[in-house]
Amino acid sequence: MTKLPYGLSDFRRVRTEDYYYIDKTKFIEKIEQEADFLFFLRPRRFGKSLTISMLEYYFDAYYKEEFEETFKNTYIFENPTALKSSFYILRFDFSAVDITDYESSFRNNINSTIELFVSKYEIDLQINFDTNPIDNLRTLFIYCSKNNLPIYILIDEYDNFVTKLLISDMDAYKNIVTSQNAIYKEFFTMLKVGTSGAIKKMFFTGVSPLALYDVTSGSNIGVNISLISNFNDLVGVTKKELIEIIDFYNLREKKEHIISRCGEWYNSYRFNEDVKHTIYNSDMILYYMKSLVQYNQEPRDLIDVNVRTDYSKLKFLVYSNQKLNGNFEMLNNLILGKQVTTTKIKDNFSAFELANEDNFKSFIYSLGFVTIEKDMFRLNLKIPNQTLKKLLAEFIHYAYKDFEDYNMKVERLNVYLSDLAINKDLKVFHYIGEVIKESTSIRDYIDGENFVKAYLLAYLNLNSFYELKSEVESNKGYIDILLDPIKEEVPFGVIIELKYIKRSETNYETTLKSRIVEAKKQLNQYDLGKRYLKIVLVFRGWELVHCEEME
Repeated sequence: MTKLPYGLSDFRRVRTEDYYYIDKTKFIEKIEQEADFLFFLRPRRFGKSLTISMLEYYFDAYYKEEFEETFKNTYIFENPTALKSSFYILRFDFSAVDITDYESSFRNNINSTIELFVSKYEIDLQINFDTNPIDNLRTLFIYCSKNNLPIYILIDEYDNFVTKLLISDMDAYKNIVTSQNAIYKEFFTMLKVGTSGAIKKMFFTGVSPLALYDVTSGSNIGVNISLISNFNDLVGVTKKELIEIIDFYNLREKKEHIISRCGEWYNSYRFNEDVKHTIYNSDMILYYMKSLVQYNQEPRDLIDVNVRTDYSKLKFLVYSNQKLNGNFEMLNNLILGKQVTTTKIKDNFSAFELANEDNFKSFIYSLGFVTIEKDMFRLNLKIPNQTLKKLLAEFIHYAYKDFEDYNMKVERLNVYLSDLAINKDLKVFHYIGEVIKESTSIRDYIDGENFVKAYLLAYLNLNSFYELKSEVESNKGYIDILLDPIKEEVPFGVIIELKYIKRSETNYETTLKSRIVEAKKQLNQYDLGKRYLKIVLVFRGWELVHCEEME
C-alpha cells in the first residue's frame, strides 16, 4: 500500500519509495521567476523541510542523472525550467544546533556542512575544524568563484535554535545574534558578501522574521515571499488536495466526516489577505489520515504531539512590571472570539520589540496561533482551529501559573470534567470556583465578565474529549459555551449559560434570582438533543455563586 509521508522530509525517498505525494513542483517555476535571494516563513510542521529537499534535488547538478526517477509524473517534469540541475547546493539545517552549547554547536554545524559539500563535489579544499567557520566559508566562496562553480544556498529552519534561545535565555540570544562578534551575525554577513561572487541564489525557511531582522539590523538580504499570494499554497494542504487523498485511499464513505473533522481541527490558515480559500497544516493532516488509513480509526488524540512547542517561556511577553499586560488581554479576547484587528502583518521587526502590541500580533500570526480575514482595509485576527485553541489555552495556563498562590491542577480538572461527561457531576465548576477564590493574586484579572468567560473557555479546553465552542448560534440564540463531544463514547455534551453580577451590585439577592431565571429562559431556546446537559453558572465578580443543571 502507498504510504503517507508523515514525518518524512526527504523528497527523493517520498518520490521513489511509494509514498503519497501532493505535487507542489509547480512552485519551483514560480520560485525561479522571483528574486535570487528569498526567504519563506510558515508555522512549525507545515512542510517547509520537504520543500527545501525538493529544491535541492531539482537544482543540484549532483542529482542530474536521477532527475527522471525523482520527478517523473510531476508538473515540473513536464515543464522543466532553464536552471534545472544547474547549481552546487550548500544546504544548512539549523534545527540540528544544540542550544545547551549553542556557539560550539553552531560552529560545528557550519563546518560539517562545508565538509560535506567539499566531499560531495570532490573539491580540493581542506576544512580545519579548529578554524573559525566563517573563514572556511570565505575560502570556499573564493574557490567556487574562481572555478565558476555557482552556489545555491538552502537554509532549513534558519531561526530554529535562535528562537529557542530567545524564549529561554535572552542574554544568549543577544550574544550569538547581535553582539559585536556574534557568530550567527557573521554567518549572514558572509553570505551577503558571497552574493557578489559564487552565490547565485539563496532560499531560507523559518517561522518568524525576528532573527533575520536582528542579524541584518533591519536591512534585507533577500525578498520575503511568505505573504505573497502566489506562494500561499507552497506548503500546507488545500481542501482539493485533502479530497484527493480521501479518494486515493477509498475513504469516500467517510469523506463528509473527514472534511468536517479536519476543517474544525486543522484548517483555516491563510497567508495572504486576498486569497479566498484557507489551507490545512500538513503535519496534522498526515497524522490524522495515517491513523485512518493504517488503523481504520481516528487517532486517540487529535493533536499530534509534534505540533506542540514549549511556548510556556514566551509568557514574558504578556507581563509588564510583574503584571499581566495588554497582550494578555488580547489573547483573552481571541479566546472569547471578540474582534482583534490590525492594519498589517509585519514581516520585519526585532525580537527586542516583541512586547509591542502590533509586533506581538504579527509574531503570534507567524507562530500559527492566529489567522487572518480581510475586513475592508483591516485584518481581523482569529484562532484558526480547535488545535490552536487548545494550545493557546495551555499558554494561558502557563501565564497564570506564575502567580504564587495559583494552584490549578489540570489533571484533577480533567478528572472532574470527565465525571461531568459520564456522570453529570458538576464538581468541575465548583473546583474552578474554589481555585479562583483561593488565588487572591489573580482576582483583579478574573473580576469582569469577559475575564470570567475567557478563564472558563481556557480551562474547559484543556482536555482531549470535548471540542469547545463559544457563541454558537442555535435557534435564534447564541450558546455561551458549548462542550461538544469529540467521540461517540463520550456520553454527554454540555451547554453552559454564563451570567455575571458585579461585586458592587447592592440588590444582590434579587439580581441573582433574575440572572438565574434569565439563564434558564435562554437555555430553553437551545435544543441539541437529550445528550446535552444544560448548566447555569452565575459569578459575582470572581466568585461562583450559583451552579445548577437544568432538568
